[in-house]
Amino acid sequence: MHRAFAVLATLFLVAAPAAAESTRARQAIIVEHPSGRVVFEKAADKAMAPSSMTKLMTLYLAFEALKAGRVGETTMVKVSKRAAGARGSSMDLKAGDSVPFGDLVRGAAIASANDAAVAIAEHLAKSEAAFAKAMTAAGRDLGLAGSRFANATGHTAKNHRMTAADVARLAGVILQRYPEHYRMFAEHEFRYRGRSYANRNPLLGTYDGADGIKTGMTAAGGYGMAASAERGGRRLILVVNGLPSDDARAAEARRLLDWGFARLSR
Repeated sequence: MHRAFAVLATLFLVAAPAAAESTRARQAIIVEHPSGRVVFEKAADKAMAPSSMTKLMTLYLAFEALKAGRVGETTMVKVSKRAAGARGSSMDLKAGDSVPFGDLVRGAAIASANDAAVAIAEHLAKSEAAFAKAMTAAGRDLGLAGSRFANATGHTAKNHRMTAADVARLAGVILQRYPEHYRMFAEHEFRYRGRSYANRNPLLGTYDGADGIKTGMTAAGGYGMAASAERGGRRLILVVNGLPSDDARAAEARRLLDWGFARLSR
Protein backbone atom coordinates (compact mmCIF):
# COMPACT_ATOMS: atom_id res chain seq x y z
CA MET A 1 0.00 0.00 0.00
CA HIS A 2 2.81 2.39 0.82
CA ARG A 3 5.97 3.18 -1.10
CA ALA A 4 9.26 4.50 0.18
CA PHE A 5 10.02 8.02 -0.96
CA ALA A 6 13.71 7.96 -1.70
CA VAL A 7 13.92 11.57 -2.78
CA LEU A 8 11.90 12.85 0.15
CA ALA A 9 13.93 10.76 2.55
CA THR A 10 16.95 12.87 1.69
CA LEU A 11 15.21 15.97 2.99
CA PHE A 12 15.67 17.08 6.59
CA LEU A 13 19.16 15.57 6.75
CA VAL A 14 21.01 18.87 6.93
CA ALA A 15 22.18 19.48 10.48
CA ALA A 16 20.62 22.39 12.31
CA PRO A 17 22.77 25.32 13.34
CA ALA A 18 23.34 26.02 17.00
CA ALA A 19 20.19 27.56 18.45
CA ALA A 20 20.29 31.32 17.96
CA GLU A 21 16.78 31.94 19.23
CA SER A 22 14.66 30.85 22.18
CA THR A 23 11.01 29.91 22.36
CA ARG A 24 8.33 29.32 24.96
CA ALA A 25 7.22 26.22 23.06
CA ARG A 26 8.19 22.86 24.56
CA GLN A 27 9.00 21.55 21.08
CA ALA A 28 9.71 23.57 17.94
CA ILE A 29 11.33 23.37 14.54
CA ILE A 30 11.68 25.64 11.51
CA VAL A 31 12.58 24.00 8.19
CA GLU A 32 13.22 25.55 4.80
CA HIS A 33 11.22 23.77 2.10
CA PRO A 34 12.04 21.99 -0.15
CA SER A 35 15.74 21.91 0.76
CA GLY A 36 15.00 20.46 4.19
CA ARG A 37 17.52 22.76 5.86
CA VAL A 38 16.74 23.05 9.55
CA VAL A 39 16.85 26.72 10.51
CA PHE A 40 15.97 26.30 14.19
CA GLU A 41 14.98 23.49 16.52
CA LYS A 42 14.18 22.85 20.15
CA ALA A 43 13.52 19.31 21.38
CA ALA A 44 12.42 18.57 17.82
CA ASP A 45 13.11 14.83 18.15
CA LYS A 46 11.39 14.48 21.52
CA ALA A 47 8.14 12.48 21.57
CA MET A 48 5.11 14.69 22.09
CA ALA A 49 1.32 14.50 22.07
CA PRO A 50 0.57 15.81 18.55
CA SER A 51 -3.11 16.55 19.14
CA SER A 52 -4.94 17.35 15.90
CA MET A 53 -1.68 17.66 13.97
CA THR A 54 -2.22 13.89 13.84
CA LYS A 55 -4.81 14.56 11.14
CA LEU A 56 -2.00 15.38 8.72
CA MET A 57 -1.31 11.65 8.56
CA THR A 58 -5.03 10.85 8.32
CA LEU A 59 -5.25 13.27 5.41
CA TYR A 60 -2.03 12.02 3.82
CA LEU A 61 -3.58 8.53 3.60
CA ALA A 62 -6.81 10.03 2.26
CA PHE A 63 -4.86 11.89 -0.45
CA GLU A 64 -2.97 8.70 -1.26
CA ALA A 65 -6.24 6.77 -1.62
CA LEU A 66 -7.71 9.46 -3.88
CA LYS A 67 -4.63 9.47 -6.11
CA ALA A 68 -4.62 5.67 -6.36
CA GLY A 69 -8.32 5.62 -7.28
CA ARG A 70 -9.33 3.52 -4.27
CA VAL A 71 -11.91 6.19 -3.44
CA GLY A 72 -13.31 9.25 -5.21
CA GLU A 73 -14.26 12.74 -4.06
CA THR A 74 -17.92 11.89 -4.63
CA THR A 75 -17.81 8.41 -3.06
CA MET A 76 -20.58 8.33 -0.47
CA VAL A 77 -19.45 7.29 3.01
CA LYS A 78 -21.95 6.08 5.58
CA VAL A 79 -21.25 7.58 8.99
CA SER A 80 -21.13 5.08 11.83
CA LYS A 81 -22.42 5.66 15.35
CA ARG A 82 -18.84 5.64 16.55
CA ALA A 83 -17.75 8.32 14.07
CA ALA A 84 -20.77 10.50 14.81
CA GLY A 85 -20.00 10.26 18.53
CA ALA A 86 -16.39 11.41 18.23
CA ARG A 87 -15.84 14.06 20.89
CA GLY A 88 -14.31 17.47 20.27
CA SER A 89 -14.32 19.44 17.02
CA SER A 90 -16.89 18.14 14.58
CA MET A 91 -18.93 18.87 11.47
CA ASP A 92 -22.03 17.64 13.30
CA LEU A 93 -22.38 14.34 11.49
CA LYS A 94 -25.18 11.99 12.49
CA ALA A 95 -25.08 8.21 12.52
CA GLY A 96 -26.45 6.92 9.23
CA ASP A 97 -25.57 10.07 7.27
CA SER A 98 -24.10 9.52 3.80
CA VAL A 99 -21.38 12.07 3.13
CA PRO A 100 -19.14 12.55 0.07
CA PHE A 101 -15.58 11.50 0.85
CA GLY A 102 -14.32 14.88 -0.40
CA ASP A 103 -16.46 16.69 2.18
CA LEU A 104 -15.04 14.52 4.95
CA VAL A 105 -11.53 15.38 3.81
CA ARG A 106 -12.25 19.10 3.76
CA GLY A 107 -14.00 18.88 7.13
CA ALA A 108 -10.99 17.20 8.70
CA ALA A 109 -8.47 19.55 7.04
CA ILE A 110 -10.24 22.88 7.48
CA ALA A 111 -12.55 22.43 10.48
CA SER A 112 -10.38 19.81 12.22
CA ALA A 113 -13.51 17.67 12.48
CA ASN A 114 -12.93 14.55 14.54
CA ASP A 115 -16.12 12.88 13.31
CA ALA A 116 -14.90 13.35 9.73
CA ALA A 117 -11.47 11.91 10.58
CA VAL A 118 -13.01 8.78 12.12
CA ALA A 119 -15.36 8.36 9.15
CA ILE A 120 -12.37 8.58 6.78
CA ALA A 121 -10.50 6.00 8.83
CA GLU A 122 -13.39 3.56 8.95
CA HIS A 123 -14.07 3.89 5.24
CA LEU A 124 -10.46 3.29 4.21
CA ALA A 125 -9.58 0.59 6.73
CA LYS A 126 -12.89 -0.72 8.12
CA SER A 127 -11.98 0.37 11.65
CA GLU A 128 -10.10 3.25 13.26
CA ALA A 129 -7.76 0.77 14.99
CA ALA A 130 -6.81 -0.80 11.65
CA PHE A 131 -6.36 2.65 10.15
CA ALA A 132 -4.04 3.65 13.00
CA LYS A 133 -1.83 0.69 12.12
CA ALA A 134 -1.78 1.87 8.51
CA MET A 135 -0.85 5.36 9.72
CA THR A 136 2.09 3.97 11.69
CA ALA A 137 3.21 1.88 8.70
CA ALA A 138 2.99 4.90 6.39
CA GLY A 139 4.98 6.94 8.87
CA ARG A 140 7.67 4.28 8.90
CA ASP A 141 7.81 4.35 5.09
CA LEU A 142 8.22 8.13 5.18
CA GLY A 143 10.98 8.02 7.77
CA LEU A 144 8.90 9.35 10.66
CA ALA A 145 10.98 7.46 13.20
CA GLY A 146 9.42 9.13 16.24
CA SER A 147 5.78 8.58 15.27
CA ARG A 148 3.29 5.96 16.36
CA PHE A 149 -0.47 6.30 15.99
CA ALA A 150 -3.36 4.97 18.04
CA ASN A 151 -6.18 6.94 16.39
CA ALA A 152 -7.03 9.17 13.44
CA THR A 153 -7.96 12.28 15.41
CA GLY A 154 -5.14 13.08 17.81
CA HIS A 155 -7.01 12.33 21.01
CA THR A 156 -4.53 11.58 23.78
CA ALA A 157 -3.87 7.84 23.95
CA LYS A 158 -1.19 5.46 25.09
CA ASN A 159 1.49 4.96 22.41
CA HIS A 160 0.16 7.84 20.32
CA ARG A 161 3.00 10.22 19.59
CA MET A 162 4.91 12.24 17.02
CA THR A 163 7.89 14.57 17.11
CA ALA A 164 8.02 18.15 15.86
CA ALA A 165 10.57 17.04 13.26
CA ASP A 166 8.20 14.29 12.05
CA VAL A 167 5.28 16.72 11.78
CA ALA A 168 7.44 19.09 9.73
CA ARG A 169 8.61 16.26 7.49
CA LEU A 170 5.04 15.09 6.89
CA ALA A 171 3.90 18.63 6.10
CA GLY A 172 6.73 18.84 3.56
CA VAL A 173 5.70 15.55 1.96
CA ILE A 174 2.10 16.79 1.59
CA LEU A 175 3.31 20.07 0.08
CA GLN A 176 5.55 18.30 -2.41
CA ARG A 177 3.44 15.30 -3.30
CA TYR A 178 -0.12 16.67 -3.11
CA PRO A 179 -0.01 20.41 -3.91
CA GLU A 180 -3.54 20.30 -5.32
CA HIS A 181 -4.87 19.06 -1.97
CA TYR A 182 -2.56 21.26 0.08
CA ARG A 183 -4.47 24.30 -1.20
CA MET A 184 -7.49 23.43 0.93
CA PHE A 185 -5.48 24.21 4.09
CA ALA A 186 -5.60 27.88 3.06
CA GLU A 187 -9.42 28.00 2.92
CA HIS A 188 -10.82 30.22 5.66
CA GLU A 189 -13.99 28.23 6.13
CA PHE A 190 -15.74 25.01 5.21
CA ARG A 191 -19.46 25.00 4.44
CA TYR A 192 -21.50 21.85 4.86
CA ARG A 193 -25.28 21.54 4.78
CA GLY A 194 -25.78 25.26 5.20
CA ARG A 195 -23.40 25.66 8.13
CA SER A 196 -20.00 27.33 8.13
CA TYR A 197 -17.02 25.90 10.02
CA ALA A 198 -14.03 28.21 10.44
CA ASN A 199 -10.43 27.24 9.78
CA ARG A 200 -8.62 27.21 13.12
CA ASN A 201 -5.28 28.40 11.69
CA PRO A 202 -4.72 31.85 13.26
CA LEU A 203 -2.13 32.87 10.64
CA LEU A 204 -4.45 32.78 7.63
CA GLY A 205 -5.19 36.32 6.53
CA THR A 206 -3.08 37.78 9.34
CA TYR A 207 0.46 36.70 8.45
CA ASP A 208 2.00 37.55 5.08
CA GLY A 209 2.51 34.42 2.99
CA ALA A 210 0.83 31.94 5.36
CA ASP A 211 -1.17 29.26 3.53
CA GLY A 212 -1.60 26.28 5.93
CA ILE A 213 -1.36 23.79 7.54
CA LYS A 214 -2.86 22.37 10.86
CA THR A 215 -3.42 23.33 14.49
CA GLY A 216 -3.80 21.07 17.51
CA MET A 217 -4.61 21.25 21.20
CA THR A 218 -4.97 18.76 24.03
CA ALA A 219 -4.32 18.99 27.76
CA ALA A 220 -1.39 16.61 27.32
CA GLY A 221 0.17 18.39 24.37
CA GLY A 222 -0.79 22.00 24.96
CA TYR A 223 -1.43 24.32 22.04
CA GLY A 224 0.50 23.50 18.88
CA MET A 225 0.49 23.94 15.15
CA ALA A 226 2.20 23.13 11.92
CA ALA A 227 2.34 26.23 9.74
CA SER A 228 3.81 27.10 6.38
CA ALA A 229 4.44 30.45 4.72
CA GLU A 230 6.13 31.61 1.55
CA ARG A 231 7.85 34.94 0.99
CA GLY A 232 9.99 36.06 -1.90
CA GLY A 233 9.92 32.59 -3.42
CA ARG A 234 11.22 30.93 -0.23
CA ARG A 235 9.10 28.75 2.02
CA LEU A 236 9.36 27.85 5.69
CA ILE A 237 7.59 25.08 7.58
CA LEU A 238 7.18 25.71 11.31
CA VAL A 239 6.02 23.34 14.04
CA VAL A 240 5.49 24.43 17.63
CA ASN A 241 3.85 22.57 20.48
CA GLY A 242 3.30 22.85 24.22
CA LEU A 243 2.20 26.48 24.36
CA PRO A 244 -0.25 27.64 27.06
CA SER A 245 -2.97 29.28 24.96
CA ASP A 246 -4.35 29.97 21.51
CA ASP A 247 -2.99 33.53 21.64
CA ALA A 248 0.46 32.33 22.74
CA ARG A 249 0.53 29.80 19.90
CA ALA A 250 -0.34 32.42 17.29
CA ALA A 251 2.12 34.98 18.64
CA GLU A 252 4.98 32.49 18.89
CA ALA A 253 4.34 31.14 15.39
CA ARG A 254 4.46 34.65 13.94
CA ARG A 255 7.58 35.58 15.90
CA LEU A 256 9.51 32.45 14.95
CA LEU A 257 8.52 32.68 11.29
CA ASP A 258 9.63 36.33 11.22
CA TRP A 259 12.95 35.26 12.73
CA GLY A 260 13.27 32.41 10.24
CA PHE A 261 12.62 34.58 7.18
CA ALA A 262 15.06 37.20 8.49
CA ARG A 263 17.70 34.50 8.83
CA LEU A 264 17.08 33.30 5.25
CA SER A 265 17.59 36.82 3.94
CA ARG A 266 21.12 37.11 5.39
